[in-house]
Amino acid sequence: MDNTTIKYKYDHIEEHLNYWLGNNDMTFEQAYEQYGDEIHNIVFNQDYFIIGYYQAEQWLIDEGRNYTFEVLGYVLQQEKEMFGEIDTIFDNAETLVNHYAYWLGYEVIAELQAELEEE
Repeated sequence: MDNTTIKYKYDHIEEHLNYWLGNNDMTFEQAYEQYGDEIHNIVFNQDYFIIGYYQAEQWLIDEGRNYTFEVLGYVLQQEKEMFGEIDTIFDNAETLVNHYAYWLGYEVIAELQAELEEE
């Protein structure tokens, strides 16, 4: 799996975080100061990224190409690395996309945290 596939729709995940920050009238630095590492859970785990099977299926398609298997591979890899096992059943696009947003959101948050630490 190449790095481009792993970062599939990275910008959408980043936009989701920025939308949350805007709705809460915060910068990432302010949110991180207030919530610490819990910011990832708040933004990417307390609510669904995408609601609806059809919407999730469409999200997995970009310029006529279906990225379901690449996204599934990424999610399974993350689950295995972090939990040592895979116990989630990915039997619909909604579950898959929301898990993908969770894991890629983890990367988005980690990169922003690293930028804060560099300052």
